[in-house]
Amino acid sequence: MPRRLGITAKLLIWCMVLVAIFYATTTVLLLRIQNLVESSSAIVNTNYDIDKSAQRMIQQLLSLEENRKRFEILQKDVYMESFLTDLQDFGKTLTSVLERHPDYREPWAELTKEYTIVLSRSTNPETKSLPDRTITRWLDILSDTRQANQEDMEARLHELAERSRQAERLGFMGLIASITLGVLGSVFIAYRLNRSLSEIRRGIRELGRGEPSAPVRVMSTDELGELAQAFNSMAQRLKEEERMRQDFIAMLSHEIRTPLTSIRESVDLVADGVFGEVNEKQRQFLDISRQEALRLTHLLERLMQVSSLESQRLRLSTKPLDASALARAAVDRLMPTAMAKNIALKTELPEGFVFVEADQEHVSQVLVNLLGNAIKFSPPESVVRVSVTPEPTGDSVIFCVVDEGPGIAPEEHERIFLKYYREASVRGSVDGLGLGLSIAKGIVEAHGGTLWLNSAPGCGASFCFSLPKPRAMV
Repeated sequence: MPRRLGITAKLLIWCMVLVAIFYATTTVLLLRIQNLVESSSAIVNTNYDIDKSAQRMIQQLLSLEENRKRFEILQKDVYMESFLTDLQDFGKTLTSVLERHPDYREPWAELTKEYTIVLSRSTNPETKSLPDRTITRWLDILSDTRQANQEDMEARLHELAERSRQAERLGFMGLIASITLGVLGSVFIAYRLNRSLSEIRRGIRELGRGEPSAPVRVMSTDELGELAQAFNSMAQRLKEEERMRQDFIAMLSHEIRTPLTSIRESVDLVADGVFGEVNEKQRQFLDISRQEALRLTHLLERLMQVSSLESQRLRLSTKPLDASALARAAVDRLMPTAMAKNIALKTELPEGFVFVEADQEHVSQVLVNLLGNAIKFSPPESVVRVSVTPEPTGDSVIFCVVDEGPGIAPEEHERIFLKYYREASVRGSVDGLGLGLSIAKGIVEAHGGTLWLNSAPGCGASFCFSLPKPRAMV
């Protein structure tokens, strides 16, 4: 499968997408805010200025009209001077407003024209320079301008408030959208990565337990996909090597069995005196040869049994059997071995008959293997217990072999059932090939049961397994 984007590239692209979304949202929000600032500045620089200027001009007109009337009544020059001063101030304000806001030249054209005429006539104090109707008309113009300006300012403020709310909603929605998209995208990426890792973990666990595992599914084309492909290739090579090893063991066992049988028969013939009288020294060495040949035979049988279990060729002939009788038979078989080490064997069996659906020969081998290990690793003057317990509400019977040995560390519990595995602390001091527990586990699972271990360093070990009850009795 061609490699496309790696995990680092994917994460980098996703970070860039999130940054781009954040900056896009922020840019739009800043543009909206800038627009709002410009609108606010326009209101302050135009509407507010016009309103204040119109109000000041109205006040100047009122002051001007008051001084004119005082002059007409009292005929004092001081009032005419105040009148002329107010008129000039009014003109300055009018000129200043029109310079700042040229758009008002046309609406105020009549006011500007009349002011120019009045200003030229007002040089003669004796002249009635500003009739009442002119003042009234100017006040009306300014009042209308101020009212129109206030209405325009209110409309702009309303529009500004609405746009502010829209900007607020846009910012909030952009923030929520960015967070949502970021979370969903991150969850999706994590899901894709975790899915690939889960497949690889499953394969590694099954391979570590020595179980036949299905190929790991390749979920992606990145580094995890390459890792899954490499794991599948490795697992396939291991299966091929395991198959070759099984074939070699089967072939070796078959080839050795015949000459080994001939050796045993020859030793038996010589020991029986068929070829002449045998002295005591010769008989001693012949017994050693017979025992070693028997040991090799048992070893070959174990290897052949492991090969049968691995290839799923184990043939079971099951029938209802009394569980207590199976336990007693195993105890009787290993009683001499226990007595030689001064170890007591005790049984805890139910009253009456408790039946299991099992193959007698193979289940007896499981019990003998577990009892043999318990005796082998138990110190003298200790007790090994064998118990049979039917599940009250289930369809199984539990067998347990409990010893008072050194115990097994928790990290060894899973590996202890692997083929050829032996705990490091006993490899140099206790004989064995590490096949007994593996064979026992395979036999129990072939019956549909389960074999497990409860142990801790210094607390002994408890090996238990379950066997199904006969269906007619469940």
